[in-house]
Amino acid sequence: MSTSHFNKPSANLTQEGCRFVLQLLLGLLLGIGGLDKASAREQLFQPYKHGLGELRYIGGLPVVQLEGTPQEIGEQHAALLAKPAVAVLKYPKKLFVESGAEKVWPMAVGVSKRLLNQAPQRYRIELAAATQHADLDGDEVAVANTLLEMRRLGCSTLIVEPARSQTDGPLLGRNFDFPSLGLLEKFNLVMIVRPEGHHAFAAVGYPGLIGVLSGMNDAGLALATLDVYEAGNKSPQLELTGVPLLLVFRQILEECTTVDEAEALLKRTQATTWANLAVCDCERGAVFEITPTEVARRDASGAILPCTNHFREEGLAVNTQCWRYDSLQSAVHGAKLDIEDIHQHLHKANQGDLTLQTLIFEPRELVLHLAFGKPPSSALPLKRLDLGELLHEK
Repeated sequence: MSTSHFNKPSANLTQEGCRFVLQLLLGLLLGIGGLDKASAREQLFQPYKHGLGELRYIGGLPVVQLEGTPQEIGEQHAALLAKPAVAVLKYPKKLFVESGAEKVWPMAVGVSKRLLNQAPQRYRIELAAATQHADLDGDEVAVANTLLEMRRLGCSTLIVEPARSQTDGPLLGRNFDFPSLGLLEKFNLVMIVRPEGHHAFAAVGYPGLIGVLSGMNDAGLALATLDVYEAGNKSPQLELTGVPLLLVFRQILEECTTVDEAEALLKRTQATTWANLAVCDCERGAVFEITPTEVARRDASGAILPCTNHFREEGLAVNTQCWRYDSLQSAVHGAKLDIEDIHQHLHKANQGDLTLQTLIFEPRELVLHLAFGKPPSSALPLKRLDLGELLHEK
């Protein structure tokens, strides 16, 4: 399968030019207001089967299952999610246009395509298959799948290790915060991906996105990414020789089973930008503070580990003030925490219309508790999704 959709980056992509795009996007995302909302539709995802792939509703949640080779997974993605993917993939460019920054769109596309060319081949094949078979716009696909390199967002996570968990197993709670623009809140879904020769995983994301924002694999390794705005080690904000982080995080779920293995993969992979990654296996959790020049590890204190959008390790930390972090940190006091306790902590840390997904992973039980819909999602009841059978189903 040709990957020609992603092999034509712009010729003059300097670090300075890319930094300009990133700074502009940061200003846009911090200041953007709401857009006109599209007319509501009762059911945006239509149940359907294609090869080994299937889209169905489980407990009211849209769940798409994809399985096989990269080519097959890409074709299934296209067959099952083409229409919603077309709508969602309009989001990045719409952000530029509505913000008066349409002129820098070509540079953003060039940056994205250059970075995707450095991703593992299996992901490039999958993206090319999905793009071709769904007749998607390659530029929009490229920008959407390099979100961590092209945007700035909030987010909050709370890891609870077994010593403080009423379930006797670790828990990873997470708010995903991002401007919906009246669009993204309608297209949340769960993806179950069973790639040939690798660990199966579940991810909470969007049509057209093959990387991972939040996910857990069949070994109970769970993770969630959070953006970071400042780094004290003077590392570049964008490294053009790196691998897009959303795809690195997917690679962790496909190839790793423990926090330590995730750390090793991160350290041998060239990062593109600044990010926090909260990771939890069946025994413990950690936050990895990632820059293009180093990866630092932050472990739990008192079996509780909160994270928001700041580095906190020595040499990386700049400004650690964050009301959401302080709110989550209050979990260190009191009794052991159950699912509802974590849900309430996440709700206290919500950012209103920006909070689009609220979820809690149970790694030992392979269970996901999930809420999405009208933001803030943390105000909605959590729905339980048992992932064990879905991840191992044939």
